[in-house]
Amino acid sequence: MVVRRILTLALWCATLSAQASPRTDPTTGRAVFTGATMPHATSIGLDPAALGLGDFDEVYVALTGVLDQLHIDLAPFQQGDLSSPGARVRDVELSPGAMLAFIYHLAGDRGTLGFEARTNPPESFPSDRSALRYHTLGNGERDWLASVGASLKITNDFYFGASLSHQNTFLRLRYARDTALENGASQNGTGRGIGGDCGTGGPCTLEDPRATETYDVDVRSPALSTSNLRVNIGAVYQLARDVWIGVAYHTPPGFSVQSELTGHVGVLRAPRDVDPSSPDDPTSLTGQSVVEIQFPASVDAELRAPLPYKLALHVGGRWEDLSRLSAYDVRTYGTNLPRHGIPEWTERPRGMHDAFALWGGVEQAEGGPTDVLFGARLGVETSSVDAARTSPITISPTSLTLDLGARRRFQSGLTIELSYGLQYFPSVDARNSRFNPEDRIDCIASGYDYSTSPCEAVREGYAIPSAAGSYSRLEHALRIGLRYELP
Repeated sequence: MVVRRILTLALWCATLSAQASPRTDPTTGRAVFTGATMPHATSIGLDPAALGLGDFDEVYVALTGVLDQLHIDLAPFQQGDLSSPGARVRDVELSPGAMLAFIYHLAGDRGTLGFEARTNPPESFPSDRSALRYHTLGNGERDWLASVGASLKITNDFYFGASLSHQNTFLRLRYARDTALENGASQNGTGRGIGGDCGTGGPCTLEDPRATETYDVDVRSPALSTSNLRVNIGAVYQLARDVWIGVAYHTPPGFSVQSELTGHVGVLRAPRDVDPSSPDDPTSLTGQSVVEIQFPASVDAELRAPLPYKLALHVGGRWEDLSRLSAYDVRTYGTNLPRHGIPEWTERPRGMHDAFALWGGVEQAEGGPTDVLFGARLGVETSSVDAARTSPITISPTSLTLDLGARRRFQSGLTIELSYGLQYFPSVDARNSRFNPEDRIDCIASGYDYSTSPCEAVREGYAIPSAAGSYSRLEHALRIGLRYELP
């Protein structure tokens, strides 16, 4: 009977679970020794109810990191009079993070408190690759969080928990704009568009360096604001002896679908757009910027059950509402920006959709014959972006995960843990890319008829140089943690 219930709940978790998105820390949740039923320090943000299952007051410190290996082969683009060469890009991005936490069990063991400060490994974009410049020139997003949480023991079988986090988000977008493409097509070497004068007597081509304008948008959320607050609510329940299920829900910051990040923008103008003989025609410009972004909500779930030989079965997963993260809505302000042709609004698309992940594995439980514990988990994650919307900043097809972990506990109360995760993203064929520069040409030729599909692509930010090609990715995640049990 118990086995049947375990299998039923494992399938139920599969329907609830979800993918580790660009905004998810891959060293928690699916990582060995963590999860929605584990009394681990990471549960302060993952499932605070699980904190009540622990036995000791503790201090926890961890260093985390993600290493991304990207292989991008852009296809040559040829459509009408527009053409651009392909490129082969190999990039490695290292993203470090850290965590400090404290867990305290109240007298009588009816409640548990947790405090944490952490920064997750940031999402980093491929950096300073000229072939990718119209999609990204590097940087990305980093979040800093401070959280306080509590777990209440309702009955011996049921725990409820909640935590409140203050999340500060830092976002830096660096990219280029083709000012010739922005002006459509020109004829007979005149005008400002493709085929028009490029400043040296020759016509501008697609992705012409002489018509390349670069942007550096550096924004962040307010230092202290209720719009930064997010809530994590969770529960764990004992279905049978030592068989636990945990579920937790995480709101987006501000409990809403949109956040506003503010800061500044720097623009390096295209060479052909600058008159070097005029002191009133500067090479670079600065102004203010606002980026509106819709962060996702998410759900975590896990089933934990005992196995023979002091082993434990873990089946868990996550769902993320990534369809909210469709684009970065970039607004720029400044007295000098409009008069030099800098757009007040730019959509930088991500094109994401909801994603799910499921993982399962076996690990050694506490109280066995050895102080060294090991574990392993295998998982699968669905894509968070269609092949046609894949770009250098969003490479996330259906993938496979492998997580390994080891833990060593000493008599002094010190525990060292190490976890490693590998995520394999198979090659994506994005030759039918949604990013198509001819859409801008056609939209301008139509007189900006926004009922047409080319103008829809312009409005959504896809009418820029092509992202067609093949993409593959390999992600390595590492967590090194130290836990000290207080006397």
